[in-house]
Amino acid sequence: MTPALLLSLLLAQNEPSPLEYSVSKESGATLAMEDFEFTAFEKGQSLYLGVDEANLRASAAADGAVLQTLMLGTPVRVVAVGARAKVGEYVNAWYQVAVVDAKAPKGAAPAMGWVFGNTLTPFRVEADLDGDGELEVATLVMSNEFKARVRVLEPGVKPPRRVSSVDVPVASTSYGMGQGGPATLTLVPAKKAGMALLVVDSRPERCGDLVTSYVSYAGADGKKGVLGKAKLALELGGLMDPPSESTFKVSFQPAAKRLQVARTTVEDEDAEGNPMKSTERTLYQWQDGVFAEVKKPASSGAVSDVKP
Repeated sequence: MTPALLLSLLLAQNEPSPLEYSVSKESGATLAMEDFEFTAFEKGQSLYLGVDEANLRASAAADGAVLQTLMLGTPVRVVAVGARAKVGEYVNAWYQVAVVDAKAPKGAAPAMGWVFGNTLTPFRVEADLDGDGELEVATLVMSNEFKARVRVLEPGVKPPRRVSSVDVPVASTSYGMGQGGPATLTLVPAKKAGMALLVVDSRPERCGDLVTSYVSYAGADGKKGVLGKAKLALELGGLMDPPSESTFKVSFQPAAKRLQVARTTVEDEDAEGNPMKSTERTLYQWQDGVFAEVKKPASSGAVSDVKP
């Protein structure tokens, strides 16, 4: 096995699986608890609290005694998996977890209790997202409206106003119907993009729609201890349904705080049976936490390459 292959395998093993919360019925349909699909975590798995606050309870019940309150980003380890249940508007499972406390005395027993599955996530990013010199914490969970919810914690701000969040769409696992789908969270560092960006990628395993969303977090002119605002900076959609395809590639221009999207579309075959392929490039400029399309002069038209 070559070193490059070994490294790629190790990276793949360390990357968490997509987080999913979905149903295979259209909006407005009557839903039973069995209709919901959600990411099932396993005993021994390391996770994080993905919500502003979550109660660590003595039993697997919404009215269980509260042992302590856990903050967004708190690392935990799954000890046991409970039954599927409905709590509020969410359907998920209860998990018994052990709180991972790096500051606890050596040999001390970790705090243990139960949390509901919708509060847990395998995705946690710690980075200076707003350029104020402090590290913010970002997490990803699924909302009860079947969207991906990105939360950003500003550590220098006191509760309760210390978290900003934004919901972004996901690609449905049920092509043509259904709600919700998979999502992952990664970071594009400021050195690469000109500003730090959180990337929510939603790509079902089967053919169908795909969505990539870029989320920004801007503070108050770089001042420390001030809660910024999470924003959907850019949303890109595509399709993988051979022979029809629409994919995109993003190229960053960090010095100018711009990005270019090269969108390639493959349509139906021509008279000779060859797929019709075209590529169109669009430029976006960073402004107030979002990317705005740079309009071309009316006479220039779109930049496009067409290949039979």
